[in-house]
Amino acid sequence: MQALIVPQTGEATIFKRLLMAKGERTRTAYAGDLLDFALFLGLEPQVDQHPLVNVPDTAWRSLDVSVIAAYLEYLKTTVSAKTGRLYSTATIARRMSAVREFLTEACFQGYFERAKLDYIRERVNPPAVTHEHHAGISPDDQIKLLRAANAQPGLKGLRDYALLRLWMDTGLRRAEMAGLKVRDLTTKEGIPTLKVRGKGRRIREVGLEGYTAFVVRDWLEQSDQVEDPKRPIFCQVRKEGRGDRAVYKVIEPDRHLTGMALWSLIKWYADQAELESAITAHSFRVAMVTDMLDGGAPLQHVQAAGGWTSTRMITEVYDRNAYREPVSRYRKTALPRREVATQETL
Repeated sequence: MQALIVPQTGEATIFKRLLMAKGERTRTAYAGDLLDFALFLGLEPQVDQHPLVNVPDTAWRSLDVSVIAAYLEYLKTTVSAKTGRLYSTATIARRMSAVREFLTEACFQGYFERAKLDYIRERVNPPAVTHEHHAGISPDDQIKLLRAANAQPGLKGLRDYALLRLWMDTGLRRAEMAGLKVRDLTTKEGIPTLKVRGKGRRIREVGLEGYTAFVVRDWLEQSDQVEDPKRPIFCQVRKEGRGDRAVYKVIEPDRHLTGMALWSLIKWYADQAELESAITAHSFRVAMVTDMLDGGAPLQHVQAAGGWTSTRMITEVYDRNAYREPVSRYRKTALPRREVATQETL
């Protein structure tokens, strides 16, 4: 762990200005990545504010490039508390990018040498990002997950089935799934459509399979989330009561399920379904691409549905609305429908 010599005087504006220039979701991501950097520097964690807020701008003049190189090596050998595995190449690249952005802001304000910044950009490079650590979800495993959700009682089973099915249909990023609101589920030209707010504040529309839209709307109606279009599509439910009288009820209907809550839900269902593959939230995205390409989907449809940008596609102009047709039509294996208990089986 590298210690940072912090003067007792001076203002700290670099961190504040950096975050001011970012969107809300990006601000949160940068704050989290830079918290890891701050802890590496030996700064004390704060309860009510980010530790970098307490570092005067003048302190960054003494930061040596060797510290940044040491931080990169630290990232390469650190085990994630969430996954129990070494940091992925994507995580390393993201955290190093946050550090470079921070030092770039310090350079613009005159508190970090341009020569040091150029050296870091050219010589302190994270490993190339690979996605081998992201397992997809096979059609058989998708069915197992849905059956595990269907086995859950009441609102929990309905919410989780709708959530998993929607994820399989769309391959949304975890933050995109967490940010969905009731008003984002619409119908256009007779096709159920989901409005998604992606990276860079880009908005795209993804067509849904009719049954997927049906179970999501069923959840919204039975949970009363549909009463306010500004409410999140997915919120927390909690069991109340004991034994046969226990029921699941919505708590805090105006609060979204967080990305961490979604991650925990996936891991729980992977255990319930006894999946052998180590899946993550990104596995739904991998599976969506695999299912579409295996079913013969045009590359443009895959790109539009997933919200990717590519230098190879930059000169191509296409209408995203033309790709509102449900991506599930390319899936070879039909997903099971939810089994609703009848009075005779209760």
